[in-house]
Amino acid sequence: MIAVVPLRGGGAGKTRLADELGPAERTRLVATLAGHVLGALLAGPVARVLVVTGDPEFAAGVMGSDRRVRVVPQPGGRPGLNEAVAVGQELALEAGARRVLVAHADLPLLTAEDVGALLAPAGRVVVAPDRSGTGTNALVLDGSVSGFRFRFGPGSREAHEREARRLGVVPDVVLRAGTSTDLDTAADWAALPEAVRTALRRAVEG
Repeated sequence: MIAVVPLRGGGAGKTRLADELGPAERTRLVATLAGHVLGALLAGPVARVLVVTGDPEFAAGVMGSDRRVRVVPQPGGRPGLNEAVAVGQELALEAGARRVLVAHADLPLLTAEDVGALLAPAGRVVVAPDRSGTGTNALVLDGSVSGFRFRFGPGSREAHEREARRLGVVPDVVLRAGTSTDLDTAADWAALPEAVRTALRRAVEG
């Protein structure tokens, strides 16, 4: 099992948390969250992780020296989140992955058990919605699913489920706190358990 994690550069991320955290703190938050997601993936049944990013230097600093992690520079001719995921999926399939797990890098409650739950359904497409039920925080695609077009962004859950059905696949849906809780807005920050919010603030204060 190979996972794909798209990662923006630290300086470009989490601008909607500006009322809660300063620029340097937000950069450290991006790094902290990404490191947490990576740890959860590798503590579960994931053998390797491809981190696709437009800022390889930042990503390399976040990910450290774990040989199971490969930082993939996003091609300049393929910008945007959906293209980053597509690049990662292509490389994972070329490496022989039979299934590919796509996870966002900002899931503060993600655990190895959540990763196992994502991989438990036998379906060829598995969708993990966000807290609102409209976005997508994680996807699992079987290698036999050809031509799937990633639709991350507003309304992506419905778009991904529609894409699966277009290909003749009935998608499975996984609903867990660890996969549904992302961190983009002040409302997301306020919704975190107090202990998690406190730990994150300590981590980003530098």
